[in-house]
Parts: sequence; C-alpha cells; structure tokens
Amino acid sequence: MLFRNLNTPNPSATSWEDLAFGAPTIIGFAELCRQRIASMPNTLDGEFDLNDELSVEARTILAAAANRGTIDIRANQDSFNSAERFLAVCVESELEQRLLFLQKENPEQTVKFLEGFRQLCQHGLVIHHLQRDFSLSALGFQFARTLDTKDYESSLKFASEIDH
Repeated sequence: MLFRNLNTPNPSATSWEDLAFGAPTIIGFAELCRQRIASMPNTLDGEFDLNDELSVEARTILAAAANRGTIDIRANQDSFNSAERFLAVCVESELEQRLLFLQKENPEQTVKFLEGFRQLCQHGLVIHHLQRDFSLSALGFQFARTLDTKDYESSLKFASEIDH
C-alpha cells in the first residue's frame, strides 16, 4: 500500500518513544492474550496438564498472583545498570504489596520470569487490560489456587518487594 504523503514515516513503524517503554514486547504479550480469549476453556479440564506445560517461573508468578491477580510489566529506563533496565514482571501479591521479579545480578533469571509470563499469556491464564496492565483470567485464578505456595518459596525469593 502506498501512503498519500510519501514523506510521512510508516505509521506502523515503532517509534523511539514506544521502544523506550518496551511497547513492542508488551504488545506481543497483549496479542498472545487476545488470540487466546476466544478459544479459552472455562475450566481446567483441558487436553494437557498445565503443570507440564508451564515453567517453574510461570507457576511462581501464578502462585504469587493467586490472591489479587494483578500483574504488570515494568522497567526502569533511567537506571545506569543495563540489567535493571530490563522489562520485568511485577505482581501485586496482596493489597498494596508488590513483588518485582528482577535482579541486576541475575539478568538470565529475570528473563526467565518474563518468558514465564509469556507462557501464561499463551495458555490463556492472563488477560491484557490497558498498556502494561494484565490480570489472571478466570482460568488463571482457578489454576493458581491449585498451586501450593510452599512449593515456590525458593523461586519467590528471587522477587523483591517494592513500593508502588
């Protein structure tokens, strides 16, 4: 398709401002959620076992989010340390209590939690709301309640408690 004004940049191209906030990745997560909404099962009576499908990081996020269900994707674009600028999963585990799955000393594990979040989106356990805001789906809440938080204590230690 040719644009009327060929001097205008491609409107579907990602801007520098979008890149500064991790928009392409967040849009990818939202797209995975969108694709699953229409075909989401109502119960856990699926054709496969989610425990086998999901990484320990994905199940840890679910265990942390079981009470409140709110999850967002954050980044600190002003940090000097490059690993602290990574996108990271943030879970509201209790009212006004948030866990951020990011450690500048361990960027690989930070990325594994982000990958775990992608798995949750892919399996319909998460719904996208606005911009960086997500929540567990009804199925996500249902599955999260089957998990024993004690089984994820060691991986929950990776997260740090943060203020809003």
